[in-house]
Amino acid sequence: MSLKPIDLTGGKSVYCFNQQQLDRAFAMFQADDESGNKIREEVKRLESVLSRNEQATLAFVLIDHLNKTSEF
Repeated sequence: MSLKPIDLTGGKSVYCFNQQQLDRAFAMFQADDESGNKIREEVKRLESVLSRNEQATLAFVLIDHLNKTSEF
């Protein structure tokens, strides 16, 4: 049974990311250090074991969890 893909483009906006946050995230992802290596390895692993829908679900759940547990 094939699952319908999650539409990532429709509906009202729930979370907003500013350009600085996105730039910092990609800088950390691309950094040639321990954090960058860990993040790249984990992304590669998750992409190999999760479907596109599962990856999207994980991303949304992580963002929501971080938003709800923010120290700021």
